[in-house]
Amino acid sequence: MITITVEGAHRVARAAERGALTLEAGAHGDDRDAVVARHARLHERLAGIAHERRAAGTAAVIDVGSPWAWTDAPAPVAGSDRPAPVHHVTSTIAITYVDLDALAADVTAFAADADVSAHPVRWELSAESREHLLDTARGHAVRDAVRRARSYAAAIRPGEATEPKLVSVVERQVNGGGPGMPMFARAEADALSFTTPEIEVEAAIVATFEI
Repeated sequence: MITITVEGAHRVARAAERGALTLEAGAHGDDRDAVVARHARLHERLAGIAHERRAAGTAAVIDVGSPWAWTDAPAPVAGSDRPAPVHHVTSTIAITYVDLDALAADVTAFAADADVSAHPVRWELSAESREHLLDTARGHAVRDAVRRARSYAAAIRPGEATEPKLVSVVERQVNGGGPGMPMFARAEADALSFTTPEIEVEAAIVATFEI
């Protein structure tokens, strides 16, 4: 009896179904009270938009973070008075969109707001889609391992009709269904466009056969 151990792998790709957008609301200045008040208004507005998107079904998940604040004390320049401290207040609001047209429209609107920083979109699949793709990839990975084992069996026992007997399968840990790379491009002076990427899901196994 001869043991054959081979790997089998397969990748499946699908266009991203969700886009996770993180917004950073920031206010800065030398008047602490004014900075705090300006940030509070901005944070409340963005949080309101996030809640509206979820209520409308445009977004599946939102995460409204708590503000944090700090103060910079610039070093004095020789021959001049010490500069006034600069106060900062920031917070983040994350919105996971399921409507990608609405995501594009919101990214364009946020890009025009000097007090809001829109981070690159993190692309995702739904949990259901990712599991479905993984199931498909696993089946193909097993078939890939069988094909490899048959090839080795034919080389080991040429001229014989030898069918390898599957003994064990161990799944290898691979990255599947992770965030796609952000792809942004400025299309016009007053609008932003992006290309929705495909996300690959991979299954890989180590299989043992006997002949």
